[in-house]
Amino acid sequence: MPQRRSPFTVSAAVRRQSVLTLALGALGAIIAVGVLFSAALAGLLLAVLLGSLAVLRAALPVRVVGALAVRSRGFDVAVLLMLAISLGVLSTSPNL
Repeated sequence: MPQRRSPFTVSAAVRRQSVLTLALGALGAIIAVGVLFSAALAGLLLAVLLGSLAVLRAALPVRVVGALAVRSRGFDVAVLLMLAISLGVLSTSPNL
């Protein structure tokens, strides 16, 4: 009889929340870019990350996106896109 893996291990949680785990890793890299190079570039990269998360939320089922699914699909996508566009505009604005 094969042994069942516990759903309460860290590796099981990472598998369940793979999209969120990758997004947090990308966020860490974006923060490093902001600290080491340019805050404006980090803002643009964060806008791209939010836009890609909106696309993933729109395309993938709830069981795959995990904790990224907060409200209805349309509402989540609209909020992520609004944040991405706003951050993109603000990070390219001069003298901010």
